[in-house]
Amino acid sequence: MELYDPATVGEIQQVEQELQIVLPKVYRELLCVSNGVLGNLATLYSTEDLVEMNKTYEVQIFAPGYVSVGNDNGGYHLLMKAEQEAVHFQLVSDGYGVPNENDVTDYFLSWLNSDEGNPWRNE
Repeated sequence: MELYDPATVGEIQQVEQELQIVLPKVYRELLCVSNGVLGNLATLYSTEDLVEMNKTYEVQIFAPGYVSVGNDNGGYHLLMKAEQEAVHFQLVSDGYGVPNENDVTDYFLSWLNSDEGNPWRNE
């Protein structure tokens, strides 16, 4: 797993202002440790990438109330509710619609600590 320099509070606030959302607290905490993460299973977006990817894929149009915080390096977006207390996540394909709550597979923090293969796919 590759970590980076922490994001500043100002950078995080800029993301929320540009996207007009609230980032989940757990993701804000991650950004304060590392501004993005590159792992074998997924890429978690930096503050710069959060804005670019959410605008490019029109996440707020196709999945209102959600934010894409990363991807699995293979065509799936890692979505979380755009709420401060959100801790669940799910992977949704590039052609996604509004996520189905039944698809939530794990807690964000548990997944970050997981070393057991791909913990979110139920394929």
